[in-house]
Amino acid sequence: MGFPLGNVLACIISFLAAAISSAGGVGGGSLYVPILNIVAGLSLKTATAFSMFMVTGGTLSNVLYTLSLRGQAGPDGHPLIDYDIAVVSQPSLLLGASVGVVCNVMFPEWLITALFAVFLASATVKTYGTGMRRWRAETAAVRRILEGGSTSAGDGTEEEALLGQKRAGGLQHRWVDLVVLVAIWLFFFAIHLFIGGDGAKVC
Repeated sequence: MGFPLGNVLACIISFLAAAISSAGGVGGGSLYVPILNIVAGLSLKTATAFSMFMVTGGTLSNVLYTLSLRGQAGPDGHPLIDYDIAVVSQPSLLLGASVGVVCNVMFPEWLITALFAVFLASATVKTYGTGMRRWRAETAAVRRILEGGSTSAGDGTEEEALLGQKRAGGLQHRWVDLVVLVAIWLFFFAIHLFIGGDGAKVC
């Protein structure tokens, strides 16, 4: 008994979407949902649930790989992960995901589709605008270099100072941030575990 062609095609496209999303530093949920909904033929709510599972797996693999990487700013290198930003943003991300799960259960499918379309269009416009601004800035910098100019000397000095402050905390600071991140995740996990409900039953 083989797999349906749509499922096989969805797996292949999801693999490519995961590779592109990981390279771009995004979760990929906005790609997984249409793939699972259109190609695999899953309902939007089921596709959303599978998408969250796929994003979690991809994010976990990215984090585990990035933990061992170092930047090229100095002989010792510096972590590519800014743990301070992660500590500040994780509660909001988990709260937003929790609210989204509740909305996925409560809202009708047509409303979820409309909200998803609005969000995807807004994200596309913002990403395009950011990419164009970055492209213009990099093009201008390359043009100045080709014309014999140079970038501001103060930029490198300020960057080195900031990197020095990042390294000043050492390994102990990073471990404290990691403990805080894990504690926040376990707190949200415990809340959902004790809340329970009918949202987890298979449709």
